[in-house]
Amino acid sequence: MKKSFVILAVILQLIVLAYMAGEREYILRYGKVIHLRTAPIDPRDMFRGDYVRLNYEISRIPVSRLKGVDSVGELKKGAIIYVSLQEGPNGLYELVQAGTEKPANGMYLAGRLPYRYRTLQVSNPVWINYGIEAYFVEQGKGRAIEKRRGNRTDEQIPLEMEIAVGPGGKAVIRGYRWSPLGIGLTLLRNPRRNQPDQEAPRSATIQLTLANASDKPLAIVNLPDFCSFALEPVPWAKKQWKLAHKPCEAGLPSDVDVITLAPGQHKRFDFDFSTDRWLVESSGQVNQIGTLEGSEQFRLVYRPPDGKDCLHLSQKDIIWHGYMASRVFHGRGQID
Repeated sequence: MKKSFVILAVILQLIVLAYMAGEREYILRYGKVIHLRTAPIDPRDMFRGDYVRLNYEISRIPVSRLKGVDSVGELKKGAIIYVSLQEGPNGLYELVQAGTEKPANGMYLAGRLPYRYRTLQVSNPVWINYGIEAYFVEQGKGRAIEKRRGNRTDEQIPLEMEIAVGPGGKAVIRGYRWSPLGIGLTLLRNPRRNQPDQEAPRSATIQLTLANASDKPLAIVNLPDFCSFALEPVPWAKKQWKLAHKPCEAGLPSDVDVITLAPGQHKRFDFDFSTDRWLVESSGQVNQIGTLEGSEQFRLVYRPPDGKDCLHLSQKDIIWHGYMASRVFHGRGQID
């Protein structure tokens, strides 16, 4: 009798494994193909061979984007969260919203919570796993991917994963590509602490670099007064800060605003956050970002004009469109 149970258990396990393998192959062949931007970490596991661990832009969902969650009791470890996506420039898909109910239509992924959330706070985004957090590669290739991606002190080239999406939002990795645009962030000046002069800078000056990581000429658009760049608070900030002044007016770019980069060439931009241009406000309170609490962090986001607004430009065919976010930083100069 025991032997029969053992044989039955083995057969059931084989059936489950065969089903999982068949489902994966079906999704790879017939699933809808999308691209998700990510940054790889930890390139090697000595016991499992070379692989790249992946952390996607949609791996952390702001609480403000969660729909249908009425109580923290619903957010238990292993709970399914459906994440709706929409296609942006370059075929990259971006977050629309997330919730516990399966969307009736549109592109979405089904993820699971790796942790239990006893309390929901705006300052603590929700982590979601999609089953595509590890990409296995040939022996030695993991290190090569990490090297090209760059490190925390250099320009980094975002990795864009090719994902096949099947019924119910199940995702399988098909491959990857590199973003043609790289980005870097460097501290140029720290504000002096405990300075008696109230007019002295209380916020850092930070340099952002955009680099052509492709093998073809690429153009970026720098609108006057840095209006191609946005200062955005992180989802876990206690307050949702916005710029106190609005220096950017609607208008079309000109050829003077276009910067053409040869392969491997980069362009640097310096941001002095002690100037009025970068003052932020929340609930009527205006501050330099260097005077805020440590939790109030930001990203610089490069967002050139849309393609339709660049059709009159001479370099329209090589202008990069989309958005590119920097690493997280605090106004006093600490870069994550």
